[in-house]
Amino acid sequence: MWNRTLLTILHIDEIHAEFQRITIIPLETAFMAQLDSHIPQLTSVFQKKGGVVGQKLAKHLAILQKATSDVNLKREAILKALCIHLGEDDGHLIREYMDIEGDDVTRDLQKSTMGIYVINKEGGEPGHYDDVGIFVEGLIILDNIGYVARACAIMLGVIYTLNMAYPKELRYYYELIQKALLQMDGERLSPKVLGLKNKIHAGL
Repeated sequence: MWNRTLLTILHIDEIHAEFQRITIIPLETAFMAQLDSHIPQLTSVFQKKGGVVGQKLAKHLAILQKATSDVNLKREAILKALCIHLGEDDGHLIREYMDIEGDDVTRDLQKSTMGIYVINKEGGEPGHYDDVGIFVEGLIILDNIGYVARACAIMLGVIYTLNMAYPKELRYYYELIQKALLQMDGERLSPKVLGLKNKIHAGL
């Protein structure tokens, strides 16, 4: 395992409490329930996407269409596929590293304002990581979160708790999560997110 300086400034229960105080929404419960309820419709939308985007979605669709796929693996696949479908890089949502990369990981995290990282074990199974965590301003504030979808939910809570702006490279992803998935301030949507929302609701 790589060496890292862990600065824990938040606890997950504090993030849940603050998010619910601000929004009256139970963070993880609502996030997972809404995500799971939209997986069939989103999978159908992604299946119809062609071209380069369709090729990028293919590996995630393979997980979503496999009956034996673990629910957490499916959640991770749908969140990454959302980024791709919206024209964003899923590598900005989840930064993946091998556990042999050591200090290179720490240096790389310092280049970004915030995000989620995962540490892959060499030869490990897909979706099963040595570590899943969240960093802000180059410092790891939460580790050992367990799985990617949970980290994505908590990342939203961190942004609200610290009153941070959404990263510009994931603006459409976070807009969809906030306004379409969790239905917070959902009256005004960008054309790109509105188009996907309409396709989901139409079952296309």
